[in-house]
Amino acid sequence: MSDRDASHLLTELQEARHLADSNQKAFLKANERCVELMDEVERLRDLLRWRDAWGEPPTEEGIYLVINNDFDGCTSIHATYWKGKWPIGFTVPYWRPIGSLPGE
Repeated sequence: MSDRDASHLLTELQEARHLADSNQKAFLKANERCVELMDEVERLRDLLRWRDAWGEPPTEEGIYLVINNDFDGCTSIHATYWKGKWPIGFTVPYWRPIGSLPGE
């Protein structure tokens, strides 16, 4: 192998190392963003999940989507909005929070 071949090979190896380092940095940055996005997905999933009204009641006054079990000769189940303090005395087995509307 001549000196010319060795210097050419060294240049290629340096370029490959630089490319590998650049790709690694880009991958780590993309991975950090993926972790951030997965955290946001988990936060949104938690916001949308139905909660057991007796095991996990709301702790503050707010606006909630609730499932009501009514009995008017036959059992009916329907979803309604509730605004205010938690509806003690209502037959509400499940609820979930309603976030603020865009612009609020």
